[in-house]
Amino acid sequence: MNRLVSLLKEKAVDTLLVLNFENSNNPSQRYVSGFSGSLSAVIFSKDRRLIITDSRYWEQVKIESDFELIKYTGGSFLDFLVENIKKIKSKVIGIEKGRVSTSVFEKLVKMLDNVEFVDLTEELLNIRAVKTYNEIEKIRKAILIAEEAFRKTLDIVKEGITEKEVAAYLEYQMKLLGADRIAFETIVASGWRGALPHGIASEKKIQKGEPVVVDWGAVYQGYVSDLTRVFCIGEPDEKVREIHKIVLDAQEKALNNIKAGLTGKKIDEFAREHIEEKGYGKYFGHSLGHGIGLEVHEEPRFSPSYDKEISENTIVTVEPGIYLPKEFGIRIEDDVLVTENGCEVLSSLPRNIFVV
Repeated sequence: MNRLVSLLKEKAVDTLLVLNFENSNNPSQRYVSGFSGSLSAVIFSKDRRLIITDSRYWEQVKIESDFELIKYTGGSFLDFLVENIKKIKSKVIGIEKGRVSTSVFEKLVKMLDNVEFVDLTEELLNIRAVKTYNEIEKIRKAILIAEEAFRKTLDIVKEGITEKEVAAYLEYQMKLLGADRIAFETIVASGWRGALPHGIASEKKIQKGEPVVVDWGAVYQGYVSDLTRVFCIGEPDEKVREIHKIVLDAQEKALNNIKAGLTGKKIDEFAREHIEEKGYGKYFGHSLGHGIGLEVHEEPRFSPSYDKEISENTIVTVEPGIYLPKEFGIRIEDDVLVTENGCEVLSSLPRNIFVV
C-alpha cells in the first residue's frame, strides 16, 4: 500500500484505476487489492479502497480483500464504473493503458471528459518486480511444489511413454501437492523435439537414450515458479553430455556474477559469451531469463536488449539453452533471488541429466 501511495504522489495522480473486465487476466487487480476473481474494477487512492464486481464474487471479496465492495448488479459495467468514479471526484486518474483495449480507453476518456488519464503501466510493472518477503515466500512454495512433482513424475517414466502422459502426470502431482494450477502449458520435448524451445507436450513416444526437456511451473497463492530440467531413459550419448555441460557451465557463469546494479544485458552476456566461445552461439536464440511473480513473464529481464539495472529482491529465471535442429535441445532453468552482492538460487533440484 505504501508503495502505491508513493507512486500516486510521485506522479501527481489522485486515483489508481485497475480494470479487469475485458480479458479477466490482469494481475494488478490481485497485487493492489488481493482479490483474485475474473471481473472487477479496483479504485485505489490515498483515502479510498474500492472494488466493483458482480454477485459471483461478493463473498469472495470479503475473504480475500479489505477493500470496500461496490455491488454491480447488471447493465453496462462501464456505465456503472463511470457513475462511481464521478462520485469520488478525481481529477487525475492513473490507468494501465497496456492492459486496457483502445475501445474501452477511448470510451472512458469521452465519458469522463473532465478527467486527465495518466498511463502507469510501466510504473506498476516496476513496483511489482521488487518482491516483498511474503511474495518471495509464496514463490519459494511454488518452487517446492514443482520440484517434488517432478521427482514423483520421474518414478513413472519408462520407454514408450508419451510426452503428453509425462506432462499430465506432472501437472496432476503439482495439484495434489497444493498448486492452485499450472503456471503455463507444460513443455515436454524429447529427442528432436527438444530443439523446439517451446515444444509443448505431444503424442510422441519417448525413446531410450534421447534427452527430454521438461519446462514446468506451479502457481501457489497466485505466484508462479518456472523450472527446466533434462532427463533420459537410459544413458545419453557423449554429444548430449557435452552440450549439457556447456549449458550448465554457462548457467554457472551467470549465477556466479549476478548481483543488483548490473544491467540485464550484462548478466545475459556472462552465459551467452560462454556458449559462443564453445561454437554454439547461433543455437541460443532466446534471452537468458525473465522476471516471475504473479505472471510467468514480467520485469526485469536478462536479455541482450535490456539496458536497465537489475534491482535487489527481484526474482528472475536463469535459463540458457542450446537447440540443435533435427537432433535435440538442452535447457537448464532455475529461479533466483537477486541480492545486493549476488543471488540466491531458490530452486534445489540437481542440475545434472536425470537418468531413469
